[in-house]
Amino acid sequence: MEIFSLDLGNKQVKLVSSKTIGASGSKEKTNPIKAKILPAHFLDYSDLGDQRTAVASATLDINKYRSGKDPDYEYAWGTDLHRVHAEDKFISTIGFQNRYSRREFAVLADMAIGQLALDFPESKTGILEVIVTTGVPTEDFNDTSIDSITKTLLGDHNVVINDESMNIRVKEVIVNPQPAGTAYNEVLDNEGYIIDDQESLLEEQIAVIDIGGGTLLVDTLKNMNLSDPHAQKPTGAHELYDRIVRLVVESGIRGITSYEVEQLLRHSDPREGYFYKPNKNESFSITEHVEKAISKYSRDVMNTVSTTLKGSTKIDHVLFTGGTSNLLQQAEAKREYPFARFVKDSEIANALGFYKAALATVASRSE
Repeated sequence: MEIFSLDLGNKQVKLVSSKTIGASGSKEKTNPIKAKILPAHFLDYSDLGDQRTAVASATLDINKYRSGKDPDYEYAWGTDLHRVHAEDKFISTIGFQNRYSRREFAVLADMAIGQLALDFPESKTGILEVIVTTGVPTEDFNDTSIDSITKTLLGDHNVVINDESMNIRVKEVIVNPQPAGTAYNEVLDNEGYIIDDQESLLEEQIAVIDIGGGTLLVDTLKNMNLSDPHAQKPTGAHELYDRIVRLVVESGIRGITSYEVEQLLRHSDPREGYFYKPNKNESFSITEHVEKAISKYSRDVMNTVSTTLKGSTKIDHVLFTGGTSNLLQQAEAKREYPFARFVKDSEIANALGFYKAALATVASRSE
């Protein structure tokens, strides 16, 4: 039975299986290949328009999907989706209410399962049976949300990618509280065994600060169980991107979008500065605006963290995770919490942790 780990975030989707994590009997904590990362938005395939020529010539990493959850439509999805310049037509799954019951979320989950199934020939010749493990924010870790996401994921899935049909049967769904993912990733190796020098984390009180695309989550784990205090704020990376756009536009530079800002931050070297290039002939330095926005955002994040934890002296570790934590000014965080740790592979830490914990759970059943 294969294990598929899905971290279906508001801005990014992180996917892990035995084929991505490189599990090969080694108990090392890290491996070169970690996860598949794709955007959490997609596009009606018909809206690619003239871009279909580029897709056909394989210059862009965009594929055509048909989901059994919405069989009358075909969708475009891939890491290069931002390059088609159709942001106004992107189908987003971001949402703070009833997200797991929406058709858009069901289609995204179906495509994610299909994307992992591509690596397993049996999905194309028969039915690939899998366990799916995923996570939800602490405030969504309730019967209603768990039932909704389980109903979406459990059962048979038929996904067609570039006219190649795959069949996947999800036999079991494991839903974790999201902050546990990073903690599991810190404690467990790639085979699901406890790492010797991290064993103490199992008994300590840990604050997990997860800064994602749509939300800022502050959670506390005691003996790896959810504990108070915790908070969920709709102030993830999108707020930072929007702030940068406002500053850039106010400076007189027009046309930049939040999607372009996101790609700029992901692919630029801060030491070389940030440059907005609307075309191949023009380049505008927006370094000043980016740095100003990051400084303000870092202070806002730390204010939320400090207000939530209320200066608690009982916290043993503070773990910063999530893709946006890479942008945070670490000095600002360590000024407040000198023992804070910015976890490695923070963007995919939750997906890796869900996978490792599922491995441990399956192994314990056979003992």
